[in-house]
Amino acid sequence: MGATLGDIRTDEHDDHWLHLVGKGSKPGKVALPPLARTALDQYLVQRRLPVTPARWDPRTPLLASLDVMRRFFDEVADVIAADHPAVAEKLRRAGPHWMRHAQATHALARGAELTTVRDNLRHASIATTSIYPQSDEGKRARQMTEAFAAR
Repeated sequence: MGATLGDIRTDEHDDHWLHLVGKGSKPGKVALPPLARTALDQYLVQRRLPVTPARWDPRTPLLASLDVMRRFFDEVADVIAADHPAVAEKLRRAGPHWMRHAQATHALARGAELTTVRDNLRHASIATTSIYPQSDEGKRARQMTEAFAAR
């Protein structure tokens, strides 16, 4: 991954973005919503690093190592294995790409537009993003109800 704290920037609207370089050396940026910033702050505290951006060393890697992430998923899998063996097995195979997929699926399930998720994933084609599960029947029913609600 190679992302560092220096790659996180705040724009004029106080929105946070992770600036990075993807496939084919293509620059891009990924939105960091407040929940992601809170999780980052907690992670920095655990690493005994400053939470205040002004005190960050911009060279500090966002992830100490991928081994940290893999250990986390393995530990969670151990805890839930008896009750949820299939989920535990998925967690044992989890990695950065799985996390991208999970984030995209969750965003779509929570109502994010397909084009927004495409842009955040930095997909060149909407067709690539459309493979992620987008809705369930309940969501479809709610959206149709809202679309044709008496005003």
